[in-house]
Amino acid sequence: MENTLEQYIPSNALEYCTDLSANYQFKLDLSFNRKSKFGHYKYWPQTNSHTISINRGLSPSLFLITFIHELAHLDVMLIYGRKMMPHGKEWKATFRKLMAPLLSHSIFETNLLSALALHLKNPKASLSADPRLWAILFPSNDENAIYVNDIEDGEDFIFKQRMFKKVKSRRTRALCYEAKSGNNYLIPLLAEIKKIE
Repeated sequence: MENTLEQYIPSNALEYCTDLSANYQFKLDLSFNRKSKFGHYKYWPQTNSHTISINRGLSPSLFLITFIHELAHLDVMLIYGRKMMPHGKEWKATFRKLMAPLLSHSIFETNLLSALALHLKNPKASLSADPRLWAILFPSNDENAIYVNDIEDGEDFIFKQRMFKKVKSRRTRALCYEAKSGNNYLIPLLAEIKKIE
């Protein structure tokens, strides 16, 4: 695990994450590069096994936060079973507990550390639900940047060089339709876009 993690997380977090990982039996899958989420925890009842998958292209800080987020799901599953809400009070408490030793200037830059400490008071299911933290993790180079949240339902926009129509805002994401593929996608409300005039 150490050899794998050292490629992806801040070096000062490596010993803690390696020691923490040794408490669990799970497969770490880094083959994904999803657009809609950073990581995922999956329990396989047939084999009583666990998989944590994390997007391989994340920044070291985001990879670390995502890794602990998913490890908290695994911990909750082992203690409480499958009947708990995915991001309920048990997960929130576990995520806070597992993140606490990492809240250090030796691991996170000051502005990210401050935002993360506030985020952990009541962690959300998705980082996109925390505008302050999201803005630090994904800073815009354009002070006139436009985000999905800034446009009305029914408006067209370009995101990652693809054209979408915003259908309906949800809590942290918007349901968007891509005419070219005929598919609907959930795009974070805080995703930076180009508006089509």
